Parts: sequence; structure tokens; C-alpha cells
Amino acid sequence: MRAVVRDEYGPVDVLRVAALARPVPGPGEVVVQVGAASLNMGDLDHVLGRPRLARIGTGLFRPSHSRVGVDVAGTVEETGPDVTGLRPGDRVWADLFEVGHGALADLVTAPASALTPLPDTVPFDVAATVPHSGSLALQGLRAAGPIRPGERVLVNGAGGCVGPFAVQIAKARGAVVTAVDHGDKLDLLRELGADEVIDYTREDFTRGDRQFDVVLDIADTRSVAALRRALAPGGRYALIARRLGSFAEKALLGPVVGRLTGTRIGVFPWRPNQASDLDELAGLLVAGDVVPRIDRRYGLDEAVEAFRRLESGQARGKVLVVP
Repeated sequence: MRAVVRDEYGPVDVLRVAALARPVPGPGEVVVQVGAASLNMGDLDHVLGRPRLARIGTGLFRPSHSRVGVDVAGTVEETGPDVTGLRPGDRVWADLFEVGHGALADLVTAPASALTPLPDTVPFDVAATVPHSGSLALQGLRAAGPIRPGERVLVNGAGGCVGPFAVQIAKARGAVVTAVDHGDKLDLLRELGADEVIDYTREDFTRGDRQFDVVLDIADTRSVAALRRALAPGGRYALIARRLGSFAEKALLGPVVGRLTGTRIGVFPWRPNQASDLDELAGLLVAGDVVPRIDRRYGLDEAVEAFRRLESGQARGKVLVVP
């Protein structure tokens, strides 16, 4: 079998396609034939080894495991001893963030408990875009929610991996959605259903006269003081943190500012690969309330090019790697 691997932290050129022995599932494990995988900014961070503090869990000087890729959708190929509820031929999907990564391959082994059944009507390439980014969007909105019909929701950083899901989920909840990103992505955001779009290079959403009931912050570009100006009375803010300093600011200062101003500002404890979240996202996919955007498809041998596309910031939707 083939798999994308790396032996060290570094730029995407450290990635290579290796020929590996066919995996044999152990007790409680399942081998999945990968139908499609997608890339997230978290995958790029994993390759680069950033933030450095994260290397406490992934290997201080060298990666503790060589495989990459978390989003996977595919078919059960083989089950190990003690596996119940899954059998060869079953369609499954998962975010492999906590179970060793490895989605960029022909085959991947994972605990059966990490795999969730995938509806027959959802194609693998559509499903593969969802588990990591879709769950982040769902949990972020839930942390700032509940979203009520007619509420004004702003998504800062709406044009990346997570934002398109947040925009569509908020719209499915009946919100009036404002999407913030670079001007080149505004047409995409309108297509996703955003009621209003803001080009952050031309306008600072925290300095206008508009206020929002909910702000989901993916871009992480504004201070607590600035964000307070954008929140309506009783407004709620949730951060999807990628920088330790910003996480600390929102976690420590946010609740204090919130109590003083009658708002709620904070971060949330992300829980990857929750079966209940994937089931909810599957329902949104089947209903057509969420329609993932796919930017480009690459083969395993083109994994470096796929990562470069993600890193460039030019992708308009999710980047897929299809064995």
C-alpha cells in the first residue's frame, strides 16, 4: 500500500509517498480503504510542527508518528478481533486527529470506536471535507449559541476550511449571516448564503456601527477590547484559537470583560471526532443545508502540491487527496 509520510518537521517538501506493508488490524481495530481525504490547516500545522508547544504531544524533536491526514471517508476493508457493529463493506468517516492521523493513504487503520457510519447518499469526496472543519464550526457555534432565528451572526475568517461550514450551519439555524474575509473570497461567501460580506482589507468590522448577537472568530485577528464593540447587548463571542497568546487573552480577559459589559466572550474546549456531531453534520448534508465546496482534487503522488495549495491561502473550498 502507499501512504504519505514524513520523518521530520519542516516545510511541505518533507512529505513523500512511501510503499508500506499492508496493515493488519489488531483487537478493536478496523482497516479502512480510503475513498477520499481532505486537508485542514491543522494538517499543515502538524507537518510544520507548530505551535512548538504542541510538540509536547507530537514529539519534541522529531514527529512521534510519520503518517499525516485526519479527515477520512471510506469503506471498511477488514476488522480485527473484538470488533462489533462494523463489517467489511460498511461506509464510514472520521477525524483521526486523536488516533494517529494517516488518512493520506490507500488504507488506514483506526480503532473501531473512532469510526462513524456514513449515509449511503453522501459521496466519499463530499464526506471527506467535513469531519474536522465541520465539527469545529458546529462546536464553535454551539458554544456561542444557541443560534436563534433572526439573530445576527458574524463569522470572521469565513473563507477558509472551517468558515464555509459555519456560514451554512448558521444559515440553516435561521440566522442573518455576515461573513468576513479577503475580497477575493467574497463571491464564494455569497454563494454559500452569506447575507452580507466584509472585505477585512477595506473595513474593520469592530469599528462600524453594526453589532452582532454572535461572533464566531476563526481568523483570530482582534483584541477583546475591539471585539466588545462588535457585540450587541447580550452578545456572545467564541474563538477557534490557533495562537497561544490569543487563547490566553480570550480565556482570561474575555469573561471579565463579558461580565462588565453584559456579553459573553471566551473560548471553548474542542472535542474532535464526536459521533453525535458527525451524525448531525450528516443530517445537514443529506438535507442539503450544508453543501461543501471542493477546491481541487489531488492524487497521493501530488500530496506536496495539495499542501502547497492549502498553504497559499488561494483555495476556494476544501483541498482533497484521493487515492
